Amino acid sequence: MSSISNAGRMNLAGAILALSVCALSACSFAPRYERPEMDMPSQWRNVEAGAAPLNTDWWTRFNDPVLTAMVDEALKNNQDLAESLAKIDSAASQVGVATADLLPSVSGSASSVAAGASEKTPNTMPFNQSGLSRTTATNQAALNASWELDLWGKYRNNYTMLSDVLMSTVIGHEALRLSVAGQTAQGYFALLALDMQLDTARRTLKTREDAFSIYTSRYKQGDITELDWQRARAEVETARAQVHTSTVSVDKAEAGLAVLLGRSPRDIMERGMPRGNAIGMLPSPPVVPEGLPSDLLQRRPDVRASEFTLMAYNANIGVARAQFFPSISLTGMLGTVSSAVGSLFTGPAGAWSYGVSGSMPLLDFGRTWYNVKDAEARKNASIAVYRKTVQTAFQDMRTSLTAQREADAIVRSMQIQVESLRRATTIARLQYDNGYTDYLTVLDAERQLFAAELQLASALRDRLNSVVSVCMALGGGWNDPGASPSFPVVSTEKLLEQETSTGSLGKAPVSGKAAAQPVKKQPSGQDQAKGGVSL
Repeated sequence: MSSISNAGRMNLAGAILALSVCALSACSFAPRYERPEMDMPSQWRNVEAGAAPLNTDWWTRFNDPVLTAMVDEALKNNQDLAESLAKIDSAASQVGVATADLLPSVSGSASSVAAGASEKTPNTMPFNQSGLSRTTATNQAALNASWELDLWGKYRNNYTMLSDVLMSTVIGHEALRLSVAGQTAQGYFALLALDMQLDTARRTLKTREDAFSIYTSRYKQGDITELDWQRARAEVETARAQVHTSTVSVDKAEAGLAVLLGRSPRDIMERGMPRGNAIGMLPSPPVVPEGLPSDLLQRRPDVRASEFTLMAYNANIGVARAQFFPSISLTGMLGTVSSAVGSLFTGPAGAWSYGVSGSMPLLDFGRTWYNVKDAEARKNASIAVYRKTVQTAFQDMRTSLTAQREADAIVRSMQIQVESLRRATTIARLQYDNGYTDYLTVLDAERQLFAAELQLASALRDRLNSVVSVCMALGGGWNDPGASPSFPVVSTEKLLEQETSTGSLGKAPVSGKAAAQPVKKQPSGQDQAKGGVSL
């Protein structure tokens, strides 16, 4: 009997070992990931580029220390970025939970229970006749272990999914940093443009008040009609209203920038916003060179984050499919049981058990099947989101390049228009003062000049914003011809040469920002299938 028992235990141990080996070499029901095919413009394929974003500190191109300090402050204190960092911590914690699910679970337990039995229950012999004690005590201490074998890749695909979610969250934070920097720069340029408009309105108001004082004297002397005097008075109030409107706009822009920079409520109410160079003095960096590769847009954080989200939904299909198959767990217990605490840790009090348990859904009325269909539908939706993100990236690239290319021409035209209207206004006033034209001609010239000066400020702002838009469309800027990049670029040609000479893909040295990027490891063997995205 003892030999049979030992043989049974050996067979059980062998079965457990075999199941463990199967678990370590288990299959996966997740589809092989392939990046969605898209028709890229061929004229963008003739320039080699590295894998890191270009010139992530693109705002320094404007050579304005105030702007640089504002962007740095925003990247440090912005509350949206703080929320995003917290989401990264949460996603990383979920990956930790998924990692723990791949490993055995060990727990400890201890108990001490005393109980008194009743003599009045049916078929119970009085204790004084049976010789048994009415009270009993049980003390127990044990270590319990369990491990669900991941034969179908459920937990490994869950780990892969949450790892992809983590990477999407990290890259989403990078996209948010780019957005915050862009919003800060555009908010600063808007503030400078409003300053210029406010100065224009104040200067125009002063000029019209001085002219109105002269017209009032001439009206009292009977040299001009009341119609001309009333028109001059109305133009004064028009300029005055513009001063008040521009003042409100400047204050609103300052408050918006203060929130974007993450300043305290007290600073929002009491602290002013510094200015650097006037908007007309800020340089406009050169137009992005022709021939940028299509891969440049795939470095955009939003595109990369969208692809990792797609990867996560792809792995989630494997999690859902694994629910069709049995769940097999290994369990074990090692401990002691005794009625007396003093003998709890003696040899005879020892107790142990081990075994295998399994479960499988037999009738769930389509729940598992619908979960699989839901996972597949979510992946299809994420494919559409990815394609739309790439399409939007090229839309941004096209519109921002066109806007920047035409921005200088617009500013030049507006400057010539302002110069011509200033001269026209001067001539109209001289002709009116000498009786060669009516006052309506003067009013038209002044109105056109005032509107053109306000539009010039907007054109200068739009020219600077177009540079920001190009930088954001590219995911961080571009390199000027002959300039050294501000990040380590990995040359694919050198890697191929090393692979040919050594027989394996060599590792290029990485430093700086690129070294700080996290490296993703997949336990489910999807790394090779996920070619094309490297961080």
